[in-house]
Parts: sequence; structure tokens; C-alpha cells
Amino acid sequence: MDLEKGISYIAFGFLFTLVNLNLTFNGATVNFMPSFIGWFLIFLACGEFGEYSDEKPYLKWFALVLALCSAAVWMLETFKPELLPDMIKTVVSCAEAVCMFLLFSVLENIAGDLNSPRADKIGFLKYFNLIVYIAFAGLTIFGAVIKNGPLILMGVFAGVVCLAAAIYTMFVLFGLRKEVKNTL
Repeated sequence: MDLEKGISYIAFGFLFTLVNLNLTFNGATVNFMPSFIGWFLIFLACGEFGEYSDEKPYLKWFALVLALCSAAVWMLETFKPELLPDMIKTVVSCAEAVCMFLLFSVLENIAGDLNSPRADKIGFLKYFNLIVYIAFAGLTIFGAVIKNGPLILMGVFAGVVCLAAAIYTMFVLFGLRKEVKNTL
């Protein structure tokens, strides 16, 4: 069990799951920060949490399933976007929201056991990121129905919020990692 290593994996994993860096070449869009990499890092992290993840043994395998589903979605989005219904992306986003919520619960327990002042921040991030994921799922559904300027503007705003959330999450988690390192 290496909590410090596990928290590092999660911090970088969240960066990949919360940030999309999409670039378009000759009409094809490629996400250079695919979420499946983040979910795989989170899968690796869950193996490092020992007693903290014992009450949620399914969390590790949930992250692996999400890595595989996200990889399939990424491949379809990249190579055959016409074959990918928006509803599939919405279902995967909702599953990611649930997994992330459970993962933040584990991190909150770790911070609580260390009497870390970051426990409250992690609790806030748990609900904030849940709302962000649900908002993106809603934008995906509405984007399939309505394709107009205000919706695109909402998507850009949501992307900026996700980037800010990812950066803040990384700072909080690297702070927690530092506390774990100093405590253990």
C-alpha cells in the first residue's frame, strides 16, 4: 500500500478525465487528453489504497470498466464519429460521475484520518465534480437536439469550468499527497 503514489495517480487521472484537449485536423477531431488514460491511472491508484478501498472493492474494477468504455468512445469519436450516438456518451459520463463521487469519498476518508484541512475541500470537490459531470451529460443531450450558438457558448463555459476544477483538484490532491508523505 502506497497512499502517496495512489494519490499522485488520482491527481493526474483527474486531469485526464476532467480536461478535453480537442484539436481538429482536416475535419477530424482528436482528443489529446483522452479520459481512458485517466481512468486507467485511477484503476492503478485504487490498488494502492489498501484499507481505504476495502469497503469499496468494486471501485477498482469500476474504474477499469470505465477505462475500457472511455477508450471505445474515444476511438469511435476519433475514427468513426457517425457510429457514436450521443446517448452512449451520456451514459458513460453518468457512470464516470458515480465512480468519481465514490473515489472522492475514499479520498475524503484518507484526509479525515490525517486530520487534514483538505478534507472539507475534497468534500466540496466531490459534489462539485458530480455537478460538472451531470451538466456535461445534459449538454450532450441538449447538443444532440439543438445545435446553435448559445449552446456552443455554454459548452465553452463548461469547458473552462472543467479546466479550473481539474487544476484545483490537482492542487488539493498534491497537497494531500504531501501531507501523507510527511505523516507516514
